[in-house]
Amino acid sequence: MVFCLSAATLLLLSGCASEETQQVRAARVDAPPTEDTFTGAENSFTAAVTLCRKVGSKSGRRIGAGHEFEMSKKSYVRAFVDFTNVKAERPYTVHLVWIRPDGREMFRKFAEVRQRAVEAGEYSTVINWLDAEDLHKVKSDTLLTAAPEFTLGTRFNTSLKKEREPGLYHFRVYLDRALLLEEPFTVRESG
Repeated sequence: MVFCLSAATLLLLSGCASEETQQVRAARVDAPPTEDTFTGAENSFTAAVTLCRKVGSKSGRRIGAGHEFEMSKKSYVRAFVDFTNVKAERPYTVHLVWIRPDGREMFRKFAEVRQRAVEAGEYSTVINWLDAEDLHKVKSDTLLTAAPEFTLGTRFNTSLKKEREPGLYHFRVYLDRALLLEEPFTVRESG
């Protein structure tokens, strides 16, 4: 009986998580709760979250990176998830989820990503953004990169007209329907 209970618990904890997700879970056991990066062994899968206020229009640089954001007339919290050392031809199913201070989900973005090597040192990445309410509605982006990597981004409107509740929010990244990373951040009133 104890063996069956232990086996069931282990199965629930590991589930059908992908190899990358299992690596992240194993590596994060001793990580601080606010750790926003998973870095495996050299040349292994890596995922990192960056939260920022805006992106430079000319440079593409992430401006105002941090974990505290102030509401103003027009403001956003932008989240970027950088995935590196991804496997060619492997489908990556990613959910980007914003969580309110009360723990309830506000909204999510859902993407299916597949990358392939097109020639030595060049990779083509197809990102299919799916609509949560209509999975047949797809918006596709194709990117060329010099490494096996891709970045997904989303934003959360914190403008005063939205009347968001100040407090501790969370940004979650799910890979293949298993929690990969969670990043807490604070939204406060201007003042």
